[in-house]
Amino acid sequence: MSRIRVGIVEDHTMVRSGLVRILDSIGDIEVVGAVGDCCGAAELVEMSQPDVLLLDLSLPDGDGLDAIESLTICCPTMSILVVSMHSEPEFAQEAVRRGACGFVAKADSAGVLVEAIRRAAAGETQSIDHALSPRERQILHLIADGWTNERIAGFLDVQTKTVSGHCQRIMDKLGIHTRAGLVAHGRRTRDV
Repeated sequence: MSRIRVGIVEDHTMVRSGLVRILDSIGDIEVVGAVGDCCGAAELVEMSQPDVLLLDLSLPDGDGLDAIESLTICCPTMSILVVSMHSEPEFAQEAVRRGACGFVAKADSAGVLVEAIRRAAAGETQSIDHALSPRERQILHLIADGWTNERIAGFLDVQTKTVSGHCQRIMDKLGIHTRAGLVAHGRRTRDV
């Protein structure tokens, strides 16, 4: 079994060193580099081609959220996992919307981080659907299956206008602006 190649982008030296030590002690993970800023992140990704990149949001030379897209372009096979002190759902939603595969709060345990790295390496995207009501999740999954608003309304025995309202709230909560985006998101996160 090959090891998961992980890169770390964290501006706090002590946190960065701690992450390296923790991850180096895990048998199926290999840390291929650790840097403290966006410029270093670009070099790390280009040179080391990690499977998973741990990315802090607050960096001295830029915003981690803004870096997600450019780093993904540099290495399209790499999964980006945001690791941040910001634990509010809005940060996780925005990170995933921009292309990260998941989000781990710095307050989480090392076990949560390692599991998130393994999921990211397996190509899984973390669900950010926790902000959705059970009805909204149900509608999102039906949309992902290609159902029209009219068909969903008939199935749920509600008005089409009610389903349209749910769709708009889902889009607002997830920061997704098109039905195609809802379909893609619903398919990616259905079983996560």
